[in-house]
Amino acid sequence: MASSDLLTGVPRTLLIPLRARAEEHARINALFRDPQALDWFQSLLWDAELETWYDWRYQVCISVRTKLLDNIAAQHIAVHPNSLVVELGAGLSSRYYRVGEGKTQWIELDLPQVINVRLSVDSPTSEHRFLAASVLDRDWMDEIPTIKHENILFIAEGLFYYFEESEVRQLVERLRERFGNAKLALDVGGIVFKQFNANKAARLGAPMKWFVEDERDVAALGLSVEKVFPLLDCYPERWGLVPWIGWWLIFWRSPLRNFCLILETKLNPVN
Repeated sequence: MASSDLLTGVPRTLLIPLRARAEEHARINALFRDPQALDWFQSLLWDAELETWYDWRYQVCISVRTKLLDNIAAQHIAVHPNSLVVELGAGLSSRYYRVGEGKTQWIELDLPQVINVRLSVDSPTSEHRFLAASVLDRDWMDEIPTIKHENILFIAEGLFYYFEESEVRQLVERLRERFGNAKLALDVGGIVFKQFNANKAARLGAPMKWFVEDERDVAALGLSVEKVFPLLDCYPERWGLVPWIGWWLIFWRSPLRNFCLILETKLNPVN
């Protein structure tokens, strides 16, 4: 087990998606296999206070979100032979090992203290690099290899909730200026997501700040929304739901449709 010193100053929420993926890996009918997540989780100290937030519903949310973003990344790699995937606020993501190893260049970007934790369980290579920086800084963009912007996929998973809207807007603007026509895959939460998560997050010292009405709020950032995946409408068997027409009609006419949206977008170039 890692010493508690290693996690000092690191957002405790870092461990929640790792646990969710480790538990998904152990399921007979898992949406994906993730032995790295299981190994890493077993080597780190779980914070008992996280039990106030983490439950089976959150495990399903994380697992479905993970699978949807895996699908987007795998499709991007398949379509762009000379591709690059950059995970913004990567945390302890192990997506590279699930869909990218030996197929693409990959960069994990996060704060120095988070990269320090990552280095305790993972090792960079020439193909799989770690960048220690704040997503909101500009300098890290100079480290991105010079390739066609169309071949780049940025992933912001579980990240933008924790930024002010002005910070999200500023970051997207900088990405559009430097990497116009690149892809950005992200997740956003609506009002029901806020009601379900915001108070729990605040009690853990990780206040959530940015929520949306629907994907139109994302498009207003200067992004072309190409695909929308409402989280609660995907892999219904994992939610204990049977897809039938009554549920479908209720879902698409209610705020549940926008509970959490996984979006595949393009960065519109700044003129």
